[in-house]
Amino acid sequence: MSDDRQDHDAKADELEREIDELQEHSDKLGDKIEGAGEDWEHRKADDSVPGATGEPRERADEDDEDDDAGGAGDGEKLDFGRSLADGEDEG
Repeated sequence: MSDDRQDHDAKADELEREIDELQEHSDKLGDKIEGAGEDWEHRKADDSVPGATGEPRERADEDDEDDDAGGAGDGEKLDFGRSLADGEDEG
């Protein structure tokens, strides 16, 4: 019965080490999450970081103007499913 006791003690030690490793990993992950939250708050406060303030980018209007000047951004021209929805045959 001594062997069974040693096996159980060895397993218990192994599980305790695993618990310690998981706790350490959890603590590190928590620190990273906290750091990311602080970084995000700093970025939101910085006007030079596009998109972080929740305001639309200034370039978004410029991109729309480029599309109107002959770019590929026209949704009407790119509606590939229209012929199928209208019941047209391809062949």
